Amino acid sequence: MEIIKGAAAFSQLAMPHFRELYFRDRSHSVADVVLTRLVRLGYLARVGRRASQPQGGAGAWVYQLGRFGRALFDIQGRAATQVSNHALMIADTFVSLREAERAGVLSIKRWEVELPVPPVRADLFVSVDFPTQRRSSSYFLEIDLGNEARSVILEKIAGYWQAANAASEEYFPYVVFVVRNEAVANQLKRYIRDAPAEQQDMVRVFMLGELIPQLMQL
Repeated sequence: MEIIKGAAAFSQLAMPHFRELYFRDRSHSVADVVLTRLVRLGYLARVGRRASQPQGGAGAWVYQLGRFGRALFDIQGRAATQVSNHALMIADTFVSLREAERAGVLSIKRWEVELPVPPVRADLFVSVDFPTQRRSSSYFLEIDLGNEARSVILEKIAGYWQAANAASEEYFPYVVFVVRNEAVANQLKRYIRDAPAEQQDMVRVFMLGELIPQLMQL
């Protein structure tokens, strides 16, 4: 059931995500057997393979809820027919947080995918404790693959600013754009410089490979 809930939360997960989140202490064959069974029973469905390299090539199988899995959560509409790199990078980001938790760097108190923050929606919200720093913090994590227009990014930032002004809490989480590479990071930073100064102050851009140490300094 936890596996099915995970597929529902992230919409799509690749085999390495399942292994890291649910089968870390088991052999790879156990994960293969369990997921194959869930596909056969209709709780999961294979979408396709994730490209293993930027230029393509066969990679790990990607799964989403199957017919009966969707029925469990009363999900309407058609299932996706293609692999969503955006959904998979949200999962990549969460896995990096889980790995940091296992290493004792942080402790995840709460997390949610696609959290409504009217008038916007956060790709991933996470609230964490940093034991060595004796502090807690929360972040709205936005996954960016470099394919969003400048206007879309500025509209999203403005939406978060509107949410911050409407919030009653004294502290409003930083909005952190998570990217794969420096080129996308530089593009986002150029876009963000066009936002009003007060909106720029609540936004950061970090590469996924540097996310945890950067959050520790934020």
